Amino acid sequence: MNAPFKQAERLGRLTTALGKDILVLLRFEGTEYLNDLFEFRVDALATRDDLDFDKLLGTHATVEIEAHDEMRPFDGIVTQARWNGAGENGHRYSLTLRPWFWLAGKRRNQRIFHDKSVDQIVREVLADYGHLGDPALEIKLANEYPKHEYVVQYGESDLDFIRRQLERHGISFHFRHAMGSHSMVLTDDELNHPLIGERPFKPADRHHNYDQEHFWEWSPERNITTGAIKLTDYNFKHPDMSMEAARTGDAIYPEGRIEAFDYPGDFLRASEVQAGEDTSSERLGKDVARMRTQQERGADHRNRAVGDCVSLSAGLRVKLGGDKVPGHGETYLCLSATHSFVSEAYGSGGQESDGYSYSGAYTLMPDTAPMVPPKRTPQTRIHGPQTAMVVGESEIDCDEYGRILVQFHWDLKNAYSMRCRVSQNWSGNGWGGMVIPRIGMEVVVEFLEGDPDKPLVTGCVYNGKNKVPYELPRHKTRSTFRTDTHQGDGFNELRFEDEKDKEEIFVHAQKDRNEKTNNNHTERIDNNWVQSVGNHKVIEVDGNHDETVHGNVYLHVGPSGIGRTLNDAYRKFVEGISDIAAKLPIPGVKQLGRGVYSLVADQAINEATAGVKSQFIGVTKTVNVGSTITEQAGHSYQIVSGSHVSIDSGDVMAFTSNGEFQARVGKTELRMTSDGFIRLSGDTLYLDFSNGIEILGGNEISAKASKINLN
Repeated sequence: MNAPFKQAERLGRLTTALGKDILVLLRFEGTEYLNDLFEFRVDALATRDDLDFDKLLGTHATVEIEAHDEMRPFDGIVTQARWNGAGENGHRYSLTLRPWFWLAGKRRNQRIFHDKSVDQIVREVLADYGHLGDPALEIKLANEYPKHEYVVQYGESDLDFIRRQLERHGISFHFRHAMGSHSMVLTDDELNHPLIGERPFKPADRHHNYDQEHFWEWSPERNITTGAIKLTDYNFKHPDMSMEAARTGDAIYPEGRIEAFDYPGDFLRASEVQAGEDTSSERLGKDVARMRTQQERGADHRNRAVGDCVSLSAGLRVKLGGDKVPGHGETYLCLSATHSFVSEAYGSGGQESDGYSYSGAYTLMPDTAPMVPPKRTPQTRIHGPQTAMVVGESEIDCDEYGRILVQFHWDLKNAYSMRCRVSQNWSGNGWGGMVIPRIGMEVVVEFLEGDPDKPLVTGCVYNGKNKVPYELPRHKTRSTFRTDTHQGDGFNELRFEDEKDKEEIFVHAQKDRNEKTNNNHTERIDNNWVQSVGNHKVIEVDGNHDETVHGNVYLHVGPSGIGRTLNDAYRKFVEGISDIAAKLPIPGVKQLGRGVYSLVADQAINEATAGVKSQFIGVTKTVNVGSTITEQAGHSYQIVSGSHVSIDSGDVMAFTSNGEFQARVGKTELRMTSDGFIRLSGDTLYLDFSNGIEILGGNEISAKASKINLN
């Protein structure tokens, strides 16, 4: 029982990392697939019961089976090892072999890929497994694939993510085996699958002595499939563009054109980064519809076979020869191969006994039919919203559609998102709402159809770093919209206060505030209205300007302190300005009755008009000047009084005229001219002076009357 076993001359051999012939092959069975993972079970024999499984797990093990003078390898990674007890000839072990790609199912990840094609993504993700094959990955693609703007691996294993990407693009994979290694081969053309030549069909009653690999059972099969595909999609950059793509398969049997409809069609993602986007979207839509149809129709033709074709594995093509059966002479692609091998027995003392067997069961399809891997790997979905941080350059980073970049909390490599559209309260053609989240904000992100590749920003939230504008819950009755000055200090704000008896609408403009009304603008203030202008105020009225004041009008010009009262109030951001009017230093306002207009200027009041100025005063006009009154008329000056005109001078009253002075009262006239002539005329002249009258004439004094009385 402890004698070493030898495999060198046997038809089936097992090689492991434990060393030569430590484990020898008893039985081998398993299935390999096109577009799926193989799994092999190996029953082996050893002389010891204490094999170190740590030296087996995760290492390559290779089974070799002779195929007509050649050894066919079946290599895999040991993913399970078990001791099954002691038998007559030694200790029995079982191993499970799987591809290195299976290990990719043990690592889940969340990462983002930008502007990469599917083959670039596959290479990047599977690069970490490159040491597991020689080479681990072979890419043999006939087609070129566009770059995708944005692809997300979210909560998926590397295995599921890569399978989903391959299925999405119609790329097949199979495994090529070698001694101590196996390679994952990617293809997108049936003719890229190697052809192993012809294998004949020989019926079961005549195959026993046939020394060539052959089939002894062959059964054609047909299946009803979906016969047509219709896809639609939506391109927000061209919302009116028709995004429908359809394709009908080649089935001619009844009900062979049953149509499957799908939305979204998944044919816009790659076109976003290509030039000529319109034609690219249309072309990709047709290509995707064709591929989806082939995925469905590919399940129609099947051929089930049994034989001893050891060399036939999934992903290889074989030509059917031998006796006539349906499909004779055609070439087929192997979709799956189930192998079963039983080695010669190991007798006591190491004696070999006769007898071994191999048989295989195969599933094939004509290589003239398109082979596109079916969509079996589900699209990962994000159920519910997430939050993310806005990132980018400068303080605000958006494109012409208002799209922003965000970094998700699970993005450990700082790959950032694609440009995400931002939900607005309104969005019309040139009108609606527009608020761009800024760098450093935490935003709420949802995903269209739950697809991680389609993020949409739907809102913003505060956090421990980004505080609310007003302390809460102290100001819980406030609703506000406050902005922040771009690359500066300051803000604009529209605020609503709903506290009972403190209701207020507050507007703050950091720099300019402009209003435009195309028709009427009406305001109604039931109490006080206070305005404070820090510099100049200009009012322009194209038509008439009418103002009605039922109380008083007081206009004060000069630095009396009123402006300072208002400015200080604003500077301190008082709760409101309704109490400011009562604090204004306007003397005498409370003593005035209704209907009073007061104009006060600290320095001067200047008035000018190019035409006529008229004043109407119903009762009395009083002018009180502390020093001097000067009035000047370019032509004439006229004072008209219905009753009296009184002029009172405390000192000197002077009248000066460069031409002539006239004074008339009824029939009496006083006339003085600039040449020194004075004339006083009337009915009677009465002179009464208590101290005397002195008359001087430098030349002559004349007195003429019908009678002159001198006393």
